[in-house]
Amino acid sequence: MNTMIELVRERTPAYALSWSFSAVDGEGGEPSFKLEYEVTASEELYLGDRLWILDSAGKRVPDPFGVYRFVAGDSLRLVFARPPVPPNVMPRVVFQPLFSRLDPGETRRNEVLLKAPIDEYSALGRDINSETVLEEVSKVILVLSYRLRSTMDKDPVPPPLESPDTAGYIVYDPELIVSTLEPTQVPVKRRTGYFARFPLPGEPGPGPAPMPT
Repeated sequence: MNTMIELVRERTPAYALSWSFSAVDGEGGEPSFKLEYEVTASEELYLGDRLWILDSAGKRVPDPFGVYRFVAGDSLRLVFARPPVPPNVMPRVVFQPLFSRLDPGETRRNEVLLKAPIDEYSALGRDINSETVLEEVSKVILVLSYRLRSTMDKDPVPPPLESPDTAGYIVYDPELIVSTLEPTQVPVKRRTGYFARFPLPGEPGPGPAPMPT
């Protein structure tokens, strides 16, 4: 696949965001896309980009899929935030991301390789083998969650029995960073069955999930 790089740079008083979305050759030369981002803090903040799942022993491990992916309208949403929950479902675990601490001037970098066409996936919708239809979208939207230390009453803590260096921190009530790249052309596999998709601010949340009869 020919390399195509699209780059977005944004700056606020609290942070600077730079991210790119590139068409690349993956393992074995298979067509893939690479998401790369970096966030530089202007003041102390916590970035919620540590996605995780539970392994067969019930231990928290990094999510091997790297990022949640949702197809909505003409967009692919790449999300580092709590996955949406159907209103009629009460999951035992909601998979709130853990947070990385950034000091003023510190930069957090990450990259995720996505096989093309890109599957829809979240920690609460993990069946990538469900039925899909192949489509092409013209926007890629990156969603990150963060919170400034100055808005918190006390320092956050890591999960019990885990270290902040390996696991990250527990942070409540984060804000969203939403950044859009367009126009572009990205092949995706939209699920044809029920799938709770991530709503952007101002959009309605997912409808009820179908219940077994």
